[in-house]
Amino acid sequence: MSVQILLKNCLTISVVISLTASAKQASSLEINTQVKDTQVKEAKEIVSTETEKNDRLSLVGSDNMFSEVNARTLLLSAKQSMRHHNYKKAIILLKEAVKLDPDDTDARCLYAEALQEKLSHQVNKDPEVFNTCVRNWLMVARNETGDEKGLTYKGIGIGVSLFQDPDRAIKAKANLKKLTGYLPKPWETNERYLRRVLKPATTSVTATIKVPDENTHK
Repeated sequence: MSVQILLKNCLTISVVISLTASAKQASSLEINTQVKDTQVKEAKEIVSTETEKNDRLSLVGSDNMFSEVNARTLLLSAKQSMRHHNYKKAIILLKEAVKLDPDDTDARCLYAEALQEKLSHQVNKDPEVFNTCVRNWLMVARNETGDEKGLTYKGIGIGVSLFQDPDRAIKAKANLKKLTGYLPKPWETNERYLRRVLKPATTSVTATIKVPDENTHK
């Protein structure tokens, strides 16, 4: 009897050790997968940055851009690129335009349009492009640029619509609704609205190892 109990205890200990080893392997695989995912993401960011830099340099060389120009000049060039459906070039030009003049509402509107056009051709929407597009439309919709800038606090303002360009505001709100499915509530700050609608910029990959049930082999 004691021999049977001893064998049973040994078998139990063996199963526990086996399960513990499997759990450790699963944990190790999950960590390795997350590390690889992080490395892939960093590599993609480096490639994206280098690509954008090279595109920008090619524009400088061909069009002599960004040296002695202002936001309006870049806006005009971007409009021409948009007419020729060259959205990649338009985005580069408009990104620089809003950097040179953050209060140029025309440039910001067209920048959001170009980004949204890029998104329309993507099956899997790029979170960075999506989020940048939403932020720019929100700034237009809530008078965060132009002469009316400063009439709101964190996006909230009373009677702001009286000073807005109605066409721009309507267009911006329509595109926010189309992109996110939601419009910011009148009492909702920009930060809270963006927390609701922006896409997560990072993704994580996890893996789980299932230990086969002993009964399946019987």
